[in-house]
Amino acid sequence: MVGEFSVEDYKKAVGSFVTGITVVTAASDEGPVGFTCQSFTSLSLDPPTILISLARTSRTFSTIAMRQKFCVNILGTDSARIARDFAFMDPSIRFTTHSWMSRESGNPVLNAALVWLDCELVQSIEVEDHLIAIGRVVAVGQVDHVNEPLAYFRGNFGGFIQLRDT
Repeated sequence: MVGEFSVEDYKKAVGSFVTGITVVTAASDEGPVGFTCQSFTSLSLDPPTILISLARTSRTFSTIAMRQKFCVNILGTDSARIARDFAFMDPSIRFTTHSWMSRESGNPVLNAALVWLDCELVQSIEVEDHLIAIGRVVAVGQVDHVNEPLAYFRGNFGGFIQLRDT
C-alpha cells in the first residue's frame, strides 16, 4: 500500500487519463534503440521544447544521455502494433521488424510515424524511479497521408473522435 491506496489503484487512476502514444528513439554504437512512451508533452514554444519521462533502467535513456539527442515519433491509429512491439518485443529485433530511416542527426525515425520531432537533450531530472528528459526540437516532419492519432486509455489503444458542437 502507498498511503491510503494501492499501486494498482494508482495505475488505474492515472490510466484514466487519455494520452497519445509515441516511440522515442536514439542511435547507439550497437544500433538504434527505442521504447514506447506515453509520457510526452510540449513544454515551450520559444524555443520549441518537449518533455518525456522514462524509467531509470531504460537502455534508451543511457543512449540519450551519452549522445545528447533523441527523436519522438508520434504514432497514428495504424501503428498500434508498433506501440506494442516497442513496449514488449525483444529490443534487439524492434528495428528489424519495423522500417525506419536515419536522420542527419543520426536519430532513427520510424517510417510509420504520423509526426516526428528530432531533439537535442537540454536537461534530465531524476525523480523517484524515472527520469524526465527535456529536449529542444531541432527538426520536425510528418507523413503525407492523413491519419488519426493513436490514443491510450486504461490499458487499451484507440483513436480520436471529434465531437460536434451541440
